[in-house]
Amino acid sequence: MAYQAGDTILDDEYNTFVQGAAGAVNHSVANVNTLWGSGTSDKGYGESTTLSTVSAGSTITATQWVNLLNRCNTIASHQGTSLTSITNPTTGDTVEAYAALSTNISTLFTNRGNAAANGSDITTNGTVSGTSTWDVSAVTTRTVTFASANAARYFFNAGGMIRLSASLTGTSGDAKSLEWADLLSQCGTICITGGTATQTIAGTAYTGTTKVGGSGSPTVLTTTTGYYDLTPGAAATTIFTQYADSAPYTANYVTLTMALDATSSILTFVWGNYDAATDTIAPDGTGSGDALDVVDGTLAQVTTVRPPSSTYLTTAAWGTPTMNSTTWTYSS
Repeated sequence: MAYQAGDTILDDEYNTFVQGAAGAVNHSVANVNTLWGSGTSDKGYGESTTLSTVSAGSTITATQWVNLLNRCNTIASHQGTSLTSITNPTTGDTVEAYAALSTNISTLFTNRGNAAANGSDITTNGTVSGTSTWDVSAVTTRTVTFASANAARYFFNAGGMIRLSASLTGTSGDAKSLEWADLLSQCGTICITGGTATQTIAGTAYTGTTKVGGSGSPTVLTTTTGYYDLTPGAAATTIFTQYADSAPYTANYVTLTMALDATSSILTFVWGNYDAATDTIAPDGTGSGDALDVVDGTLAQVTTVRPPSSTYLTTAAWGTPTMNSTTWTYSS
């Protein structure tokens, strides 16, 4: 029997709304438990308080109906999704099909990567800072570790992201160092999200690898590459590259790579500053010493883990991701 307004809702139809099928769970069909519970791949917030199905031939109570409608509203609040309003029934009512319900659940399924708000940033071990001079490269390797592959899934599914940026401050004022400070500022912040589709998080659209702020034009920006686009255990992927825009340093560039370990629980990022331009200008402006054409000042790289908001969730099933404590590796 087709589900339509005016019909009394059947147990099979109710169970399909709850778990995607009358019998076994079907994660490919829009339903609330796949979104709320463990789900699969880019579906699932990891919550244990999933709805129960009803037995064949059972009468669906007003309470069960209200629980289903309330769960839809809770997921919508987490996502920032607007649903067509459905009035909760009360005990003794005959529960009939509502035309909006199927559409509402489909909308929630489509918007599953969205989040109305972020949680509080995790910054422990987030900043790598150094003051050594260099004129070939300065590279640092950052890792973000989750308790498990599922914890990583829940993090990205519920709207989490990883943000990376760098800066150079306190230079002596030489042309090379000033241009490096300018380039790092132009790179803005590189944000990593789930990546299977555009996610709107706290009002901003993200597409896997997204540059926020800064200026200039990257030569590489893999806007379709996020957590789910990586092959576990495979070689690193270059997700961002941007060159300096002022002569004679236009060969200098920043690059960022990303890799996922074989367990799908550790993301590794390598932020590299490569000073490939020919050294021609001394810091004092006289042009008398190519060897003095080095980068100085305080070089910092900041990695921030920005978890989803758990305001509308029962628990933060992704746990607390951790970052490694590391340093810069300089080459001159």
